[in-house]
Amino acid sequence: MDWERDDHTRTCVEVYYNDRGLEGDDSGQSAMPKDIYNAPYARKGGILRALGFEPGGSWLGKQYTRKNEPVYGFFDHIGNGTVPNTMISYYSSDVLWLKIASQVHDIEMIRYLRTAWDRWKGIPMENRCKFFRRENDGESDPAAVPALVPSNFAQRSEPGSKAGTDVHSQTNWYHTDDETPIFEGLLETLESDILVALKTHKSMLRWRDIKPQSRYFYSLVTHPGHHAGKSSIGGYCYVNIAALIAHLILHPNAYDAHIILHPNKYKKYEKVAILDVDYHCGNGTISIFWDRPDVFVASIHADPSGDYPWNSGFADQIGEGPGEGKTLNLPLTPGAGWAEYEKALRAALAAIKDFGAEAIVVSLGLDTHRDDPVQEKATAGMGLTSEDYFEMGKLLAGANLQLAFVQEGGYQVAVAGQLVAQVFRGVEAEFNRTLSRKRRLD
Repeated sequence: MDWERDDHTRTCVEVYYNDRGLEGDDSGQSAMPKDIYNAPYARKGGILRALGFEPGGSWLGKQYTRKNEPVYGFFDHIGNGTVPNTMISYYSSDVLWLKIASQVHDIEMIRYLRTAWDRWKGIPMENRCKFFRRENDGESDPAAVPALVPSNFAQRSEPGSKAGTDVHSQTNWYHTDDETPIFEGLLETLESDILVALKTHKSMLRWRDIKPQSRYFYSLVTHPGHHAGKSSIGGYCYVNIAALIAHLILHPNAYDAHIILHPNKYKKYEKVAILDVDYHCGNGTISIFWDRPDVFVASIHADPSGDYPWNSGFADQIGEGPGEGKTLNLPLTPGAGWAEYEKALRAALAAIKDFGAEAIVVSLGLDTHRDDPVQEKATAGMGLTSEDYFEMGKLLAGANLQLAFVQEGGYQVAVAGQLVAQVFRGVEAEFNRTLSRKRRLD
C-alpha cells in the first residue's frame, strides 16, 4: 500500500520522530544533568515501543522504503500497546533549522540557543563561574564539561536590566529556572525536533482539504516546548514546537521551495487552535499568541495558585489587543478527576469551534495521570486514569477538525507510551465510527 495513494477510508496516525534507532537514548540522556523527573530521551523511546517500534530499528508489520526518504511502518492490528494503522517516520538533518524557530521566538534567544554550549565549552575551566555548573547524568568525568544552568534569574521588568553579551549573563536572562540546562548534544536534538515540526506542518498543508478522519499527526519530539515563551526558556522547554506548527500552517515555511512552487498542493489554514492538555499551563504558548487574533489557545491545567508555572494560567488571563478573548485558561480544582476534566475539555472544544478553527494542535502532556510524580498533590494534583485518556481521544476526534499532536510532558516513563496509545485508540474509535456512518449514508 502506498499511504499517499490510499482511499482515505481508514484512520491512520502519522508519527514523526528524530532518531532512526533507540540506541542513542542512553547517550543522550547521560549528557543531561541529573533530574529526578525529567528523562525525555527515555520517554520518547518508551512511547515508540508502545506504538509498535521494536528495539534494533525495526517496525512491526510491513515496511515501505523510498529512495532518499524515511522508512515507514504500517500496522493493521492491535497488539499489546500497539495502535492500529500507525505509520512511524524518522527524520534527521544536517541543516541548522533553529533559524525557523525565530518565527515564534525572539531571534536573540535563538542565537543564544545556537551558540551557548560552544561558548560555555570554550571558556577555560577556571573561568567558568561555579554557580552555573550542573553535574551530568552519566558517570562523573573530571574532564567533562558540566552542563550550563543559570545562577539566578533576571528581573526583566525592572529598568536597567538587559541580556548582556557574556554567556553567563545571557543564561540568567533567558532561563526562568535551573531545570532547563544547556548540555552537550542539545542543539542537535533541537534541530531535529524542529525538522519534525516542519514535516508535520507540511503534511497538514497537504491534507488540508481531505476529511480529517483519514489522517492525524503526532510530532514525537524529544523535549517538550509549551513552557518556552517568546524570549524565555524554562520548565524543561527550549523551543515551542506546538506554537511553531500552528504558526507555520497559517504562514507556510518560506524555506521550503516545494511548498512555494506548489501552492495548490499545500494549502494554508486561516485559523488554528492550540489545545494544551498537559498538567501544567502552557504559559509559553500563551505568551507567544497573547496578542494574535488568528490562533486560539486553550489550556486545561492545574490551578497555578497551587502548582507550576505559578504566575500564568488564571481564568481571567484572556489575551489582549487583537488577541483579547483568544486565550482560554481552564484551571481545575485540586485532585480533579475525569468528571471535571471532561467538562473543561468540552468547554474548550466548544470555544475552539466558535472561534472557527480549521485545525487543532494538541499539546499532549501525560502528567495529568493520577500517579505522575511531578504533581504537587498537597496543593493541586489530578486523578486521570488510563481509561480517561481513551475518552479524551474520542472527544478530540469528535470535534471533526484536523488534529496534530505534539509531545509535551509526562514523567512516568514506563507507562507514557501506553497513555499515548490510549489517546490514539480513542481518536481512531471515534474517527472510524464517523467513517462507518458516512459509508452507510453513502
